[in-house]
Amino acid sequence: MSAINIFTVDCSTITCPSGALGAMNAQSADCAAVVQSEVNSIVWWHPTLGTSITNWGSSLATGDFDIDNTDATDVKMKRLFGVGDMPAPEFSSVTVNNFNQVDIAGTWTLNFDIYDVGDLSYDYLRKLECGKVKPQFVFTTVGGKIYGDGDGITATQFRLSPVLERGEESIEKWVLSITWKSQTAPDRVDNPLP
Repeated sequence: MSAINIFTVDCSTITCPSGALGAMNAQSADCAAVVQSEVNSIVWWHPTLGTSITNWGSSLATGDFDIDNTDATDVKMKRLFGVGDMPAPEFSSVTVNNFNQVDIAGTWTLNFDIYDVGDLSYDYLRKLECGKVKPQFVFTTVGGKIYGDGDGITATQFRLSPVLERGEESIEKWVLSITWKSQTAPDRVDNPLP
C-alpha cells in the first residue's frame, strides 16, 4: 500500500501546462455558501482485518458502513466523537527546469480530541499508542460532510496521548494527531451518518 494517498483528483492525470481543470460552483460576492468545518467524528477500521466503506461517492448511505465499537474482532468499523480540525498542509518544494517550483506530496494533519473514554476505549487507544497498527479512516464535520474515500485515508502516523489537566473544569481526554501524505485534499461527500 502506498504511503501517498491518491483521491479522485489525481494530479498525474492533469497535463502541464494546458490541462483542463473543469467547472466550479457559481460564486457570489454577496451570498457565500459556507459550510461549518469543525471535525466532529472519525470512523476507522483495521487496515487488514477490517471492512472498508462499500459504496463511496454521491450515493453514500448509512448502510455502507459497518460500525460497531463493541466488536472485539477488528472486523467492524469504530466511530469516535470529539472535536477536531485539519489545518493547512505542509508542502515540500523542489526546483525543476526553468526554475519552476513544484510541490511534492504534502503532509496533512488531523487533530482530534476524544472525551468519551471508558475502560475498553482507554485500553484500545493505548494499543494504538504502540504504533504497530494504523487504522484506515475517514472523518466527518459538523457541516454535514465526510472526508476520505472508500478505502480510507492511509496514515503515515497515528499519535495519541492521554491528557489530564488541572483545575475544576478539566476533564480527561485523549489527544489524537493523524498525519498522511497526499498531493490534494481528501475527497468530500455528504455525510449520511447520524
